[in-house]
Amino acid sequence: MTNRDNFVDEVRGPAADAPHAHQAPERRPWIAAILHRWPTWLAIAMAAVLAPGTTVGELATALPLLAFGYLAAAALKRRGATWLLAVGVIAAYAGLRMQDLVDPLVALVAAAIALMLWGALRGQLRRGTLVIEAAGMVGFTAISLAAVSADPELGRWVVAAGWFGHAAWDLAHLKADKVVSRSFAEWCTVFDVLRAVGILILPMP
Repeated sequence: MTNRDNFVDEVRGPAADAPHAHQAPERRPWIAAILHRWPTWLAIAMAAVLAPGTTVGELATALPLLAFGYLAAAALKRRGATWLLAVGVIAAYAGLRMQDLVDPLVALVAAAIALMLWGALRGQLRRGTLVIEAAGMVGFTAISLAAVSADPELGRWVVAAGWFGHAAWDLAHLKADKVVSRSFAEWCTVFDVLRAVGILILPMP
């Protein structure tokens, strides 16, 4: 071996053995992993806090509200503002329930129609997303009306099916990564499943 070869080996040796050359990818610390799943923990906490005192009828009337949130997000096309939009929709609906002049469901349906007309004027119907969310609004509103019109025991099962169905709706949006933010879709999936299970196993009037 020549002196030149020895020199090359000496130069390459330390570089090949450097710590960063064989360093395995760093694992996410467990605390970071927990924080990364904050929508799931928030959903669990909210489901636990809201479970006492909730009636099956209230959960039935909430189904169109859940669907309207997705419709509004599709119409506005602002995924980054999903959480702010959700808070606004819930606050407006809560305000409607505190008055007797207008039925909250009627107001919700009227707002949904207004969003569809606005979307049509903007050419959003051609892209299909708004139509899909409108179909979801119709479907979950129908489930809600069927639940409150049925025998209480049967209605309980219909409401639970509706919440499980909306959890599947959330999961589909989470996997597609469309319409709403991923954190909101994750939160809503877990929350809906827990509420559906609660309807079936918890005593509710």
